[in-house]
Amino acid sequence: MTITTSQMNLSPTGLSKVIDPWLEKEIAANRLFGGVLTLLQGDQRVFHRCFGTKDMLGRQPVTDDTVFWIASMTKPITSVVAMSLWEEGRLMLDSPVSDFIPEMRSINVLNDAGMGIPYSHGPTVLDLMRHTSGVTYGQFGDDPIHALYRNAMVYDFSGDNQEMAKRLARLPLLHPPGTVFEYGMSTDLLGRVIEVATDKPLNTVIEERIIGPLGMVGTSFHPNPENIADPPKAITPASLTPPLSAGQKWCSGGGGLWSTAADYIKFAQMLRAGGAFEEQLILKAETVGLMLQNHLPDEVRFGANTSSLGITAPVPEAGLGFGLGLAVRTRYSSNPKGFSGEYFWPGVSGTNFWVDPENDLIFVFMTHAPEHRNQHRIDLRNLVYGSFQQD
Repeated sequence: MTITTSQMNLSPTGLSKVIDPWLEKEIAANRLFGGVLTLLQGDQRVFHRCFGTKDMLGRQPVTDDTVFWIASMTKPITSVVAMSLWEEGRLMLDSPVSDFIPEMRSINVLNDAGMGIPYSHGPTVLDLMRHTSGVTYGQFGDDPIHALYRNAMVYDFSGDNQEMAKRLARLPLLHPPGTVFEYGMSTDLLGRVIEVATDKPLNTVIEERIIGPLGMVGTSFHPNPENIADPPKAITPASLTPPLSAGQKWCSGGGGLWSTAADYIKFAQMLRAGGAFEEQLILKAETVGLMLQNHLPDEVRFGANTSSLGITAPVPEAGLGFGLGLAVRTRYSSNPKGFSGEYFWPGVSGTNFWVDPENDLIFVFMTHAPEHRNQHRIDLRNLVYGSFQQD
């Protein structure tokens, strides 16, 4: 897309003047040790830096083929795969999850007393994609439900997606399906739905439908150890990070992929172009448009841990909603700055991306800095949009 005069144009020189000193400051303060930051506006790469080292000992510089754990930036990829199956009629948004995971036919929901009681219906595929399924994360919270998750070992890389789904199905839902945005393992369950719908492992389906067609050669659930940046050390609990061991079986549709900035730019460009990239059609434009609508019900409530998502929390007061697999901006925001129609989703590892259609901007940030991720998201938005020059 050609940049129009109504858009605000990014200056490569202006970006360098503000981002380079920020990177130096964060490295000096040990809040970053290495990564890749890339911005595109239209067809022009207006900023690109490989900075720091991929090992914490400071011996190996980051390069364009350095691979980072993208964590929840896996979720948009898994969701695009699901929508490709929706186009083929192999799953419907209103399909009960129990059509694919029979163990979820009998659902219990926690009541106010903390007891699991039978509920009339389980979540749908749509609930999985917009995080209204009632499923949560066991790692982020100290309530009894979180202890149940941890004790049931639902987040366990030694099992596969089938075992993960069975373990989750034995636990009560935190909320009735469709009523509360609760960020959690919904996209992991979506990964299992994809496996059942295709009769193939999730990693194979993602390879066939996304990685291969887009030429994302550095993206994998099992990356080349020689290319990876040291996994983040400061995530609590540390078991969130895929162990990359011989015993790892789980390909987490919610957070298991590793990738490069160059690869994820291709994925973002595909979305920005309405589902196509370099003559490869991944989705129809109408399908991408459906994904980028706010699908949260008007009366939706928000789980207690939503605020921990910081500026990415999809709450109306921030001008945000949630589409199918990623957050969407429903109106302009001045603090932090964001333009209507923008979509994004970051990773707990510190990775981040957003697409701003109004200004034809794609931003991708690959790094391992989980403990500083919320502040980095704010800083980088301020730096990028503070560099705009109006023609």
